[in-house]
Amino acid sequence: MLGKRNKRRGFLFAAEKKERLVMNIDKGNIWIMNKTLQDNTSVFKEPWLAVVLSMFFAGIGQVYSGRIRRGAILICIQMSLFSCIAWFVFGLTGDIRMVAAILPLSVFIGFWNLFDAYECAKANNTEDFEISRKRNKDPWLAVFLSKLIPGLGQMYIRKWLWGIIFVAIFIALLALEERNNIVFVLGLRAVFQAFVCCHAYVFSPTHRETSKKLITIITVIILGYDLFGYAAFPIKEYFVEAYTIPKRLALFNGGRRTYGAMSPTLVANDRMLVRKPSTYTPKRGDIIVFRSPEDQASSYIMRVIAFGGESVEIKNMAVYLNAKKTQSPILQNIKYVSIGRFGREGEPYIVPNGSVFVLGDNSNNSKDSRFYGAIPEGDIIGKAYKIYWPLKRIGLLR
Repeated sequence: MLGKRNKRRGFLFAAEKKERLVMNIDKGNIWIMNKTLQDNTSVFKEPWLAVVLSMFFAGIGQVYSGRIRRGAILICIQMSLFSCIAWFVFGLTGDIRMVAAILPLSVFIGFWNLFDAYECAKANNTEDFEISRKRNKDPWLAVFLSKLIPGLGQMYIRKWLWGIIFVAIFIALLALEERNNIVFVLGLRAVFQAFVCCHAYVFSPTHRETSKKLITIITVIILGYDLFGYAAFPIKEYFVEAYTIPKRLALFNGGRRTYGAMSPTLVANDRMLVRKPSTYTPKRGDIIVFRSPEDQASSYIMRVIAFGGESVEIKNMAVYLNAKKTQSPILQNIKYVSIGRFGREGEPYIVPNGSVFVLGDNSNNSKDSRFYGAIPEGDIIGKAYKIYWPLKRIGLLR
């Protein structure tokens, strides 16, 4: 009897031991499954995050998606296109007409790159992950929409009141640009847009990231990117600025219309680029923009004729410098009229040191140094070097 009881206890002990072993194995399997899911989650890629990254520069979204070679090629192509455009537009000898061929290609690559970044990221994910991602409102799509138009991302996640408020603020900032310090307003707009993008992510109903570190980094990138884009204003202030020849008739001469002071070199509605380097030294024949001697808030554009210490006299439809007819090829092709108070025939004018004597190419219809004397070099804004619009007049200025 005792033997049978011990035998039964042995069976019970063995069964209990086996059950514990099975439970431990099951727990181990569950732990392994959870660990595997966590490891796989680390390699899943957010398609809309890839799109947001590619908005900054073509190829970055592909690099994030693991397509490093593809992304590097796109980055190199886009950088090459931007460099070519910058040279053709701002280079002294660049042909701006080439931009008409390059710009559409650059725009096409920029848009195609967004779709490609999405597909590259999506290709990394399992079907289950994609089903789960599409089941809920995507926080990165909310960020993307907010980058396009502040408030649109909030409307996407159905935060309607926030969306309406942010859209209203965005419209107000656009209106302020016309009436206030544009650099300050644009900087404020950059901060506002970065905040709205972060807000759209935080208030999204679902998040697949365990921390807010990534959205913090993206917010900083959005802010830096927008502020860098507004660097065009320092460029305008210190390097290159666009000017337009006003559309107005200077005067009527015997019933016949006569046009601007620099016609035919520059005519009404010509848009040109003016280089404004601090080290610029004017040369004879340069076309310069300078502050009006009559109104410092206005600008004139004329051609440089003479420098400080030189004598200027206009006679026989030509310019004489230091009593000798100028040999400059540009000035020899222009007929100058002896009118005004300075440099008239028989009355040579000595240009003061630190000043330049300027004349318009349309001598009969130009209020230039013949009427108000030489221009201080400190009033020179820069050198006009290229017409960029209209298309039929694009080219370098001579």
